[in-house]
Amino acid sequence: MSRTTRRMVERHPAFTEPPEGATDSISEVSKPVISLEAATDLLAEALDRERHAGKSAAHRARRAFQQLGETGLAYQPTPSPVFASPVLANEVHQRLVAESIYHARRLGKLMPQGATALFAPVNGVFSLAQWQSPFKRQNDRGTCWAFAGAAALEAAYRRKFNAAIDVSEEYVFHMGKAFALNKDQNGMALSPVENNSSLYGFQGCGDIVKKLSENAVAPEWAAPYLDNQGDLTDILPMFDLPSLMAVDTQEDYDAVEFCEQHIPLLARVNARYRATGWKSLGANPSVEALENTLLAEHEVVCDVQTPLGGHVLLLIGFDRNRKVFFAKNSWAENRFIEIQYANDPNWTILSGWYIEDVVDPTFVQNEACWLGNWWVTQGNHAAFRLLLRRSEDFASPGTSTKLGTAYLADGPHDVNGFFLNNGSHLRFFIAPTTLPETPGALEGTQFDVHLNFEDIYNASGAGGGRRVAMSRFATRFAGIFEEDDGTPWQARHGIDANAYQATFDSLVQEGYRLSHLCGYSEGTGARFNAIWHRRPGPAWEARHGLTAADYQATFDSLAQQGYRLTCISGYAEKGEARYAGIWELRDGPAWQARHGLNRVQYQQAFDEMAEQGYVLTQVCGYRVNVEVLFAAIWEKQDGVEWQARHGLTASAYQTAFDQQAAAGMRLTCVGGYSDTGIARYAAIWKRAPAGQWQACHGLDAAGYQHVFDEFRRRGLRPVMVSGYGDGFYPA
Repeated sequence: MSRTTRRMVERHPAFTEPPEGATDSISEVSKPVISLEAATDLLAEALDRERHAGKSAAHRARRAFQQLGETGLAYQPTPSPVFASPVLANEVHQRLVAESIYHARRLGKLMPQGATALFAPVNGVFSLAQWQSPFKRQNDRGTCWAFAGAAALEAAYRRKFNAAIDVSEEYVFHMGKAFALNKDQNGMALSPVENNSSLYGFQGCGDIVKKLSENAVAPEWAAPYLDNQGDLTDILPMFDLPSLMAVDTQEDYDAVEFCEQHIPLLARVNARYRATGWKSLGANPSVEALENTLLAEHEVVCDVQTPLGGHVLLLIGFDRNRKVFFAKNSWAENRFIEIQYANDPNWTILSGWYIEDVVDPTFVQNEACWLGNWWVTQGNHAAFRLLLRRSEDFASPGTSTKLGTAYLADGPHDVNGFFLNNGSHLRFFIAPTTLPETPGALEGTQFDVHLNFEDIYNASGAGGGRRVAMSRFATRFAGIFEEDDGTPWQARHGIDANAYQATFDSLVQEGYRLSHLCGYSEGTGARFNAIWHRRPGPAWEARHGLTAADYQATFDSLAQQGYRLTCISGYAEKGEARYAGIWELRDGPAWQARHGLNRVQYQQAFDEMAEQGYVLTQVCGYRVNVEVLFAAIWEKQDGVEWQARHGLTASAYQTAFDQQAAAGMRLTCVGGYSDTGIARYAAIWKRAPAGQWQACHGLDAAGYQHVFDEFRRRGLRPVMVSGYGDGFYPA
C-alpha cells in the first residue's frame, strides 16, 4: 500500500528566544553629511598630538572612534507600511518638560553646564555615530521618547561592553506608561484608572532616562514592537472590548498592559538593560552644555519642538564649523539628521538628558520579575489574583508605594509595599477593605515572599500567619474521550506523587494495567493524571519522577530487553526536568522516541522522522523554568493520513480543532503546556473510522470533573488527560 502520510506543523511559535549565535540582518545605508572616514583619519592625527594628555583619555578616544566606518548600519526588516508619526501639542509638551525638570531639580540631578568633556573635537567635528544601533521607526504611534531612550541605552552598552544590543521599545513604552502612579491633589491614586496606558501616545518626554535608571528593560526579541496603532488595538477583541472607546476600567487597561499579546511574561524575566545614573541639562540647554556632554561620550536625549508639535530624539554629535548637531530620529529617515545650533526652522531644543552609565547586562533585574499577574494561595484558602503594576513610584523612587491590586472575594483591595534583598524579596500589605489606601501606607495583612530562582514563575513565603505560595499559572486540563467498550477502567487526575503511587500499587494488585500517564507541574511540585484498564496484555513497565539521566538509563535498559515506549510525559519539579513513561514488551512497527528537545530541535526531528515515513503518535510539551521542551514518540506506518500542530494558543488550537473535525479528522493526542505567560497546545489528528468521541481543553479541576462525569454518563471513557498551567488572560 502506498504511503499517504501528510503532515502540518506550526513552524514559527511566538515569543521564542533567537537560537544561540543568531545575528541580525544588516546592510549599509546612507551616512551623515560629514565624512566619517575623513573624521577617522583626522582623529588618528589628533591622538598623536594629544597622547601626552593622558593614557586614559587617549584610550577612550581611540575606543570611541575605532569603528567609525561601521556607522551606516541598519536593519532590513520585513517591509511594512510607513505611517506618519504624530507629535504632541506644543503647550502640552512644554508642561511635561517643565514638570520633569522640576523633579530633576528636586532630586539634585540638574547639570546645566553639561558633563565634563573628555577630549576635543577633531577640526570642529565630533560624532558618536559609531556606537549607534540601527535606525528604527515609530510609525503612527506616539512613542518617540521610548525610541530615543532605547537608542541612548543601546549606544551606552555598545560603548561600554562592546555589545550590540537591541532594546524593546515596546517594553520601554509600557514601562513608562503602566508603571506610572498618577495621584490627585490629596496624594491618593487616581480613580478609576491610576496609571497611563500604551493605548495612547506621548505622556512622556526626555526624562525617560530617569526611568531607565530605575527600571530595567527587555530585549526586542522578548517584546517586539507593535508596528502601528492598529496592531495594538487589534488585541482588544480578545478581552471582549470591541473598540478603544470600550476600554474604561482599571481591569480593561491592565489587560492590555499585562497580556501576553502585548508584553510577554518572558520579557519581564529578561529585563536586564538598565542605566545606573542620569542627569538633566535643564531647560533650553546651551550649545556649550550639549557639546560638552557629547564630548563626554554621552548621547543627549532631547525634547524638541517642531512647527507641528513636540517630539523627542537623540543627539549624537556636532559640527562647529557648520553649527549643526547630528541627531538620530525615529521617523524612517534611515540616516542621521541635522539640527542647527540656532534658528532652525524645523527643530527647537527644549531640554537635554543623558545616561551616565549602564549595568552589567548579565543579570536580570529581580524587581521586574515580579510584575504582572500572580495566583496567590494562602494556607488552605482559595487562590486569589494579585496584579503588581509597578516596583516603584517614579516621583519617589526607593520608597514604599502602591504596587498593585489584590482581587479578593469582596472586590479589589489596594496593595502597598516595597522590595528587599536586591529585589528578590517582596513585602506587601493587602488593605483590610476595598476603600482606597494612601499610596505607601503599610496597613492590612502583611505578606513576605521570595522569588524562587529554581522556577522564576513561582514565589513562596508567609502572610497572615499562613504559608503562601504564588504562581504565574493556574492548572488546566485537556482530554480526549471515546466510546466505552465495556473494559473495566479507572482514572485519576490532579493527584500528587504519593497518592499516585498508592493508587498505582492498589490497582495493579487488582489486575489493572496503566495505559496513560501524564505528569505536570503545579507550583514547584508535580501532580499526575493516569488511566488504567483491566485487560490482558504483554508485560509492561512504568516509571515516574525520573531525572533526565535516570530516564535515559531506564529507556536504554528496557529497549535492550525488547520493551517499546508507548507513553511519555515530561514535566518539571523544583525547576528540573522529570520524566514518566510506560513501556510494553511486544512487537510492532519500527519506532523512535525523543525527549528534552527545544523548539528548534523538535521541529528538526519532526521533519526528519516524517521524511523517513514515521508517524507521530504522541507529543508532549513541557516547561522547565522559562524553557519549553518536547518529548515525542513516532512509529513507522504506511497509509496513515495525519496532521500535527504545536505552539498553538488556545484560540488557534480551537480554530485548528474545528477545521480538522470538519475535514473528518479525529483528535488522537492533545497536550497543553505553559509557555511564558500562557498555555499552548500540541495536537495530533488522524483519519480514523467513525465512532463517538469528544475532547475538551482549558478546564479547571471542577470543570474537568463536571465534563468527566457527563461524558461517563453518556458512555464515554477518557483515553488521555493532560494537565498544564495557563495564565490569567485569554490567548
